[in-house]
Formats: sequence, structure tokens, C-alpha cells
Amino acid sequence: MAEAVSVLPIALKVDGRHCVVVGGGPIATRKVRDLLHANARVHVVSPRVTGELSDLITKDNRVTWRNREYEPADLDGAALVVTATARRAVDAAVYADAQQRGLLVNSADDPENCNFYLMALVRRDPVVVAVSTAGTSPALAAYLKRRLESDLEEELGKLAEVLGDIRDELHARKISTEQLPWSDIINDELIQSAKRGEWNMVRSRVMCALGVAP
Repeated sequence: MAEAVSVLPIALKVDGRHCVVVGGGPIATRKVRDLLHANARVHVVSPRVTGELSDLITKDNRVTWRNREYEPADLDGAALVVTATARRAVDAAVYADAQQRGLLVNSADDPENCNFYLMALVRRDPVVVAVSTAGTSPALAAYLKRRLESDLEEELGKLAEVLGDIRDELHARKISTEQLPWSDIINDELIQSAKRGEWNMVRSRVMCALGVAP
């Protein structure tokens, strides 16, 4: 068994960036959806696409489609590349071309032809929790994602926005937020208030705990 690769998880901003997906099957379709969720511009290269992907191409102007087999020129202007063809020779060709151009490239179910791995995501936007097994077991990552889906409250996204608004307000008042006791404030009690929709109470409690006047 090959030694597992150590990875550095990052949250990559692809808003408005040109991303290429080689392949048109169900896995490629899921990758396109994930990229669109991050507001990327997606160029699909494949002689065939799923019905769902065809609908996205027709209805979403962020998606374009080249109806043919992959060619190296398809990577022109790309910020990120994903290949999901289930054909190792194509994966290897895309990976080699992307490496020559210094691009980030992921090959679905083909860790040898990746320089980054896409992680299983649990979204409570803007909160995103990612699970990676460094390419060793996507199935285990998917299982852990399902467990987290059932454990993480839907209100976490709204709570993150409220906390972000408080930070912005303090910055506008020229108050540094770096040394404030945030970790002492965010606890189960605060989460429960968020679950009950008590947003004024959440805001008041946070401001008082930080020691700043509303």
C-alpha cells in the first residue's frame, strides 16, 4: 500500500474564474455543480453530457460546452482543471498538460493524476465544512459528510453572518478584533439561541461578552 500523502486544506476562491471540466458524466456533472456553487465560470469539454448537465449548459450562462474530445488548447486561460472521464489515458494527458502550465488539476478517482483533491463538503453557507482522506477513500469521506450533515445545525450560516457583521462594525469603530475572546463566546448556549432564532439576543450576548457597547 502506498504511503498516504499529507495535504494542506485550503478554501479556494474561484468567483468569476475560468475553470475547465473534462468529462460529461454524473461525476463531472457534480463537479460542475460544486464549481457553480462557488460562482466559477465553467467550461465543459466532452462529446456527451448528462441530461442534468445539458440543462445547466442551456440555462446557466456561466457554463459553456465544447462538444468534442479533449485537446490541450482547452486549458487556455484556465485557473483550475477537473477531469472526470473514467479514462486513465485522458486523465494522464490532462494532468500532464495542466502541470506544464502550472495549473491546479484534479482527476476524479485517479489520485496519481492530481495535484489537489476535492473534498466532501457540508454547506451551511457561508460556513463550509470539508472532509478529505487525501485521495485514499472518497467513500469514507462521503460517509463522514453524511454524519456531519445530521449533526451541524442549519442556523450556523446565519450565525456566521451575524458574527461577521459584528466584526465589521467593530472594525468601522476602529476597534481591533484580534485579541477579543471569540472562542469563549461561541459555545453550545449561543448555538441554541441561534436555533431558536433569537438573533437580537445573540448579538447582545456577543457584544457584552466582548466587552464592547452595542
